[in-house]
Amino acid sequence: MAPMTFTGRLLEKISLSPDTVTLRFSRPPEYKFEAGQFFAITIPSPGEPLKHYFSHCDSPSEGHVELTTRLTGSDFKNALDGLPLGAEAQFEGPMGRFVFRYDAPKIAFLTGGIGITPVRSMLRHLADTGGAGRIEGQELVLFYGCMNEDAIIYKDQLDEFARTIPGLRVVYVITDPTGTWKGHRGFITAEIVRAELDDPGRWTYYIVGPPPMIGAMGKVMEQLGVPESQQVVERFAGYES
Repeated sequence: MAPMTFTGRLLEKISLSPDTVTLRFSRPPEYKFEAGQFFAITIPSPGEPLKHYFSHCDSPSEGHVELTTRLTGSDFKNALDGLPLGAEAQFEGPMGRFVFRYDAPKIAFLTGGIGITPVRSMLRHLADTGGAGRIEGQELVLFYGCMNEDAIIYKDQLDEFARTIPGLRVVYVITDPTGTWKGHRGFITAEIVRAELDDPGRWTYYIVGPPPMIGAMGKVMEQLGVPESQQVVERFAGYES
């Protein structure tokens, strides 16, 4: 789909944690994209306008543009967090090829923290469309790593997706869990993937997140012997800005 430029108005701001926020903007009906793609947003500032790239959290089946981000204290993030409801921003998109493969028999998502955003877009779209276009018997497993239980973004929705999307399992991996945590601990490793997937070499892997996450998952892929042809990678450049 060819990129287009449009003006969106801030409709809603949702605080997910002390340092994580979701913003929803209006978008025109003629703006078309595939779940998992990304866009550029330009916002006003006292100096020059500020520009940044974000993955769509929203599904094409929803009527707004949604982004979720960490508030890192950068000039851009401070300006974004300071936007009042009704403020306008300029959008350009869609971009990217991190899109769902409906014909892949087995898909495993490997992500952590804010990297969940394009995966949420894909899963929301599958839920909203009843999985139309998926091959019969397709298996989906989401490996989602977070520092602690409170850092799991979209947890209620992810748990809902696991109940309503056929063939989907969600596997949380918590780095520093509470004493009551009963799931996987630490980081996503080859051992955890082997424990959850039958024959890991037969799966297609969607890997998304900031550079350290991409590097760590690259090593996991090497340990599992997964060729690059079975890896779909989205790098969050400028993660801290």
